Amino acid sequence: MSFDQIRGQEKAIAILRNALGNDRLAHAYLFIGPEGVGKHLTALTLAKAMNCQSPPEAGDCCEKCPSCIKVNSSNHADVIAVEPEGEFIKIDQVREIQKRLRFRPMEGGRRACIIDPADQMKAEASNALLKILEEPPRDTHLLLITARPHQLLSTILSRCQWVKFKPLSQPDIAQILKKDKGLDEEKARFYASLAGGSAGQAVSLSARVDFQKRLDWLQVFSDLPQKSTEEVFETCERLAKEEEEIGDLMDLWKIWVRDLTVFKVQGDRTKEGLINHDLLSTVEKDAAKSTFDRLEGIFSLISEVQRSLAYNVNKQLALETLMLEIRKERPMERG
Repeated sequence: MSFDQIRGQEKAIAILRNALGNDRLAHAYLFIGPEGVGKHLTALTLAKAMNCQSPPEAGDCCEKCPSCIKVNSSNHADVIAVEPEGEFIKIDQVREIQKRLRFRPMEGGRRACIIDPADQMKAEASNALLKILEEPPRDTHLLLITARPHQLLSTILSRCQWVKFKPLSQPDIAQILKKDKGLDEEKARFYASLAGGSAGQAVSLSARVDFQKRLDWLQVFSDLPQKSTEEVFETCERLAKEEEEIGDLMDLWKIWVRDLTVFKVQGDRTKEGLINHDLLSTVEKDAAKSTFDRLEGIFSLISEVQRSLAYNVNKQLALETLMLEIRKERPMERG
């Protein structure tokens, strides 16, 4: 992938392309920004552009030459990728980098060392890396990636040039999902709406939260006022068996309550601002049954149960309590 194909990070990419085109790359960069917004992809693209044998223009890569192909296949001798072994990046991993950096780049170009996430280095590893930053080897560029710069040593932060990455727009994420994951427009827009500016989060959600299951879960919510106590218990028993998905269920219900509130504020049939924009008619129907106070109360109830689930309470009991409390919140009378 060339720089032009990376969506939503034009400012960050312009900084890097300009530095590369003018032969003024810093010895160490710190890529800062939310997770899943293209930091790692940009680092790999920069590594390719450093060594591309047939760049289509200054500061870019061709994706076709032997060097680009090797980077794409994780087989380039001068592109070193460091990631946690288990929970952390350990000092032995940094020492291995030190050994490799004693020699000139093996393929005659520039060497890129990508550390992701850099905030997962243990203290000893951080101190060892600091020694490399203090005396950077020739033709070597360290690319540190993090969403939590406050967890890095201040001495490391001060020795890197910062490049900031921003959350992606919903249209950009939707385009990524359509192109890379083959999702249709409605699904891509829905997952993009949930992702909080992170394409990585959107991809994870699209794999984890089934589009049809979302409809089933929202139908359960809408039907609660009409369900008997026995039916509520049966529903909770069924949902509790899918315990790894209960967190997603709660999040979707909160989003639904948020959509109902947004619709009531807008007071018309527009999809503007709705996350579940493909369910406009259902949003309109459910919003008409609820007061603002009721929606606020339900949102608080769901949040309270989410907090209790973090302490490993009985999931079925927590669901039963939640659904019975929601059912108590009577819809407003219409007439």
